[in-house]
Amino acid sequence: MKILWKTPRHLSEKQLSGTVLKAVAVLLAFTASIVSAIEKRYAFLVCGDPQYHAEKTANPKSLDPYSEEGMDRFIRLAGTFGGREIPKSLGGGKVSRKFLGMIVTGDLIDSADKNGGNYPAMQKFEWRRYKMDFGLTGKDGRLPYPVYELHGNHDGPQGDTFIIEDIIARNKNRPNVGMVSANGLHYSWDWGPLHLVNLGMFAGSGEKRREGHHYAPRSSLEFLEKDLSARVGSSGRPVILSFHLHPFGPNYDWPKEDLGSFWKLIERYNVVALFHGHTHGSPPSRTRWDGQKFGRGLDNGVWVFNPDDAGAAKTHPKDSTKGVGLNHGFLYVELIDREGDDADAFVVRSYASKDNWETHKWDARWSYKVSIPK
Repeated sequence: MKILWKTPRHLSEKQLSGTVLKAVAVLLAFTASIVSAIEKRYAFLVCGDPQYHAEKTANPKSLDPYSEEGMDRFIRLAGTFGGREIPKSLGGGKVSRKFLGMIVTGDLIDSADKNGGNYPAMQKFEWRRYKMDFGLTGKDGRLPYPVYELHGNHDGPQGDTFIIEDIIARNKNRPNVGMVSANGLHYSWDWGPLHLVNLGMFAGSGEKRREGHHYAPRSSLEFLEKDLSARVGSSGRPVILSFHLHPFGPNYDWPKEDLGSFWKLIERYNVVALFHGHTHGSPPSRTRWDGQKFGRGLDNGVWVFNPDDAGAAKTHPKDSTKGVGLNHGFLYVELIDREGDDADAFVVRSYASKDNWETHKWDARWSYKVSIPK
């Protein structure tokens, strides 16, 4: 069919131009509404190990200069990250302006695994600064969205410090939480079709640490089993699990008995990603786990992401003019729910810095198909 465009004689060139622009705007709005109807994006951030580090005095008034500088820069960046341009090499487009929240994978402060001297005062100051910056609900800190933290070894290796008690108290007011463990420490929530669970140090059985091992699991595996059964069941919903320790670490950190039980449980569900902290390592990275081995080249298994650390910078112990731990990173994550059974996707992009967040840039993109029940 041949369409002929004829200019109405009663319209001037200027009027015609305006009419065309209005028509284009209407068409674009209509197209956007169609795309919105057939595609939903669930966007959030993941970071690890901010490790707020106070000055070493009996009455801290500030953080270590490098910790102060780095965390202030990070919070300002994370708080204004929405709308940022994404390079074409990483898929293009813009970062969502509506984050569902931020997951923080432990080691919130630096000093709670240490005793004596100035450490008790440092711990209190560090924790106070974490809460002032990160907030909880998106309305009580410097970040404009909710925060979902868990504890790491620097927050209390056995899960019994005042920080753990405060996380338990925060869980009572944390937005969208649907289920909490009997001890109040572990919790789960939903973002649209996505089910998320925070498991503290690692997924393991029992409250106390096993003989010959480092850390207490605080009954996280028991909670996970109960939660997935009650909140996911046979629905096929996508699941994300977060914890502090890396599952490919030494046996004395994550006991092989617990790791094996963890795999047997999660292989029954649609787990689309695992997020951990602890290892730092810039820029952010990923590997894959099939229950037997870990490796990026595996054909099957669940993807395991290391977001790098958000902070952990401090003055060099032997040279006060230099800092250490200046490389950082975090993850921008999207679950994309599209119309059709074979079109859903999980996209993770990394963002990194090599100079304590003075400068920063996009680093990598990982994308793969996932299944979202319709």
